[in-house]
Amino acid sequence: MGKWDRRNFAKVPGSVVSPVVERVQAAAKNLGVEGTVVPFGSHANSLTNASSDCDLTFMPHEDVWGEGALKILERFADELPSHGFTSIVRIFQASIPLIKAVSQGGVEIDLCIGNHLGVYNSRLVAAYCQLDVRVGEVCRAVKQWAKGTELVGSSDGHLNSYAYTLLTLHYLMSCSPPVVPNLQDLAVQFAPVPVVDRKWGREMTWDCRFWGDLHLIPKSLNDSNVESLLKGFFRFYTETFDWSTQAVSIRLALTTKQGVVPKFNLGSPVTNDGWYIEDPFDLRHNLASNCVKEGRTRILTLMSKALRALQEGGMAPFQGLCTRSSLHYLLKCRVHIDKVSLDDFMAAVTGVEELKEPFTVHFPSSQGPRGREVADAFLIFRSEAARRKVHQLNETALGEWQLRLMPCSSWALEDAMGSGEYKEVPVTPAAVPAPVKPTAPAAAAPGALPSSASQADEAVSEKVRSGLRVATDMEEVQQLIELARAHNLKHEEQMGLKRLERLKQQPSPP
Repeated sequence: MGKWDRRNFAKVPGSVVSPVVERVQAAAKNLGVEGTVVPFGSHANSLTNASSDCDLTFMPHEDVWGEGALKILERFADELPSHGFTSIVRIFQASIPLIKAVSQGGVEIDLCIGNHLGVYNSRLVAAYCQLDVRVGEVCRAVKQWAKGTELVGSSDGHLNSYAYTLLTLHYLMSCSPPVVPNLQDLAVQFAPVPVVDRKWGREMTWDCRFWGDLHLIPKSLNDSNVESLLKGFFRFYTETFDWSTQAVSIRLALTTKQGVVPKFNLGSPVTNDGWYIEDPFDLRHNLASNCVKEGRTRILTLMSKALRALQEGGMAPFQGLCTRSSLHYLLKCRVHIDKVSLDDFMAAVTGVEELKEPFTVHFPSSQGPRGREVADAFLIFRSEAARRKVHQLNETALGEWQLRLMPCSSWALEDAMGSGEYKEVPVTPAAVPAPVKPTAPAAAAPGALPSSASQADEAVSEKVRSGLRVATDMEEVQQLIELARAHNLKHEEQMGLKRLERLKQQPSPP
């Protein structure tokens, strides 16, 4: 019942994961770090496709977190090239620090340390997929649609891939009759399965039990085919589900009288307009917390478009929507307009060795109508390989600023250009200067929190800043201010107070 068998879970038969795991495990052995490399995510729950990243977590035999985990990741980043991995990207300022790399076989990996909750989340999703073959088919179709329409990415104000899986599972439980039961609710009679996690900056224990004896669960009475279920999915979230009052929660689905989960009494605060998608185990984690107004509107609009395609032509036109339309590959980087000049930024991003392809930079203008202090610069590439080369500059220093480079969608650029002026700078190979070795990150570079701040505070700082940029009502701003105060983020609190004062001064709508 919910017990993690590392020996079984570390093997994903018939996939490309095994050789990748073996190479990362060999790197750990060379480093003299005892532990086990465990796959999780789509490669472990059967929801993978040809373009899926391989999520891996290294489980040290000793309890390691915080600075200790970062040191292990840094050592892996230095060691992996000796085992055939390229395009090493350090992402240490995330709530779950990780490194990205590409294997000899072209498999992209994300490697983190001690992500026990990620493993249990994957096991839960895998159990639902084993219950009914339609679960995996509908989940994969929804995820492919979201990726094809560039709606995957919480940093762009949309939802991450796992959130779309939870949306699908919640819907399948809400069908009449349900396609799958609530495996967590079925296990309430058994002993809890406590799992310790420190993502929020302190030690927290979550109950990860769920029903594991799948052979005892009778077959669903719902006989709808995949196409019908897909139509129902898009209809459910565009016509039936009340986003203003309800939460998506596979933990609580089928446990309330009307089958509705109220969103205002869960583990994380939410606004009236905000969406709530609850992590099934980490009850403080709302996977829609960074889904902004523009993103929410876009998701629902494109869901309606997908529903019309299915209703009018079936699977063929729907599959056309699932094909990635953009031929460009983007990175975005937050810059302080007064601290990072266009010339300095160009010198940094064009100084990457072996970068020969033309690309384009969109740099925010200081003359924008809203007087922006911090804004995103964008880089548009013609290939994934070129984007990876520049992405390796992530978290390196540019003067007093730290570069934070993130892959993003074309929607992110469109939204940014709608809120401020940008200067477009084409870059051709002939214009590329001699390679410049990036400066190592400072211990406490501006643009990042002081080194004494926890990784959780860094994530909260990012959440508050991004929320304040798009907040349009005083209630939402006040909640962000309270969040900043709770984490002692003085600068973000002052930003919120200034934003609140500006909103108060705006004339009321007629």
